Amino acid sequence: MLSLEDKYVEVKGTKIHYLEKGNGRPFLLFHGARFNAYTYKETGTIDTIADSGFKAISVDFPGYGKSSSGSFSGISDFINYFIDETKFEKPIILGASMGGEAVLGFAVKHPDKVGGLVLVGAVGVSSYERELPKLDGKPVLLIWGSNDSVSSRSNAELIQKYVKTSKFFTIGKQHACYLDDPNGFNEKIKEFLKGL
Repeated sequence: MLSLEDKYVEVKGTKIHYLEKGNGRPFLLFHGARFNAYTYKETGTIDTIADSGFKAISVDFPGYGKSSSGSFSGISDFINYFIDETKFEKPIILGASMGGEAVLGFAVKHPDKVGGLVLVGAVGVSSYERELPKLDGKPVLLIWGSNDSVSSRSNAELIQKYVKTSKFFTIGKQHACYLDDPNGFNEKIKEFLKGL
């Protein structure tokens, strides 16, 4: 039986906490503003990823959960330093809401370091419009709540316009759609991973 491990790594002098479970290709999970690394444990998403033959790594952003606060120019940059420090090769990366924007910002700057993306109700997508074509050809899963009042569906549509390899699904209703329907959410991730 695979066990869930609490781990820490020092990233640019800042102690960062993450949860790790499973073996295989790395799949990083980044939370939204009201959440932390344990959110994806509670929704069963870490288990789903590990059971699909991947290594699930759910990260506390600096200043969230059990991670110390650090001086990073932005959380997209933090993701880059975290990946460099941990040496995870071409991970699949999930980001929700604020975490979705951070993951997208990282991915358009460093498309060569990304194996695939799962963006969940990502905000601030229009800031990256000119760079979105860099992600075309990569597997991208877009999941939005049907009545998301924080991130409108136009954010997902903008990604679909430039990234022809992206697929869009609605799960649950609210912005944190993985809390509404964790089973439906995890099922979509499982399907996505099977197709990689």
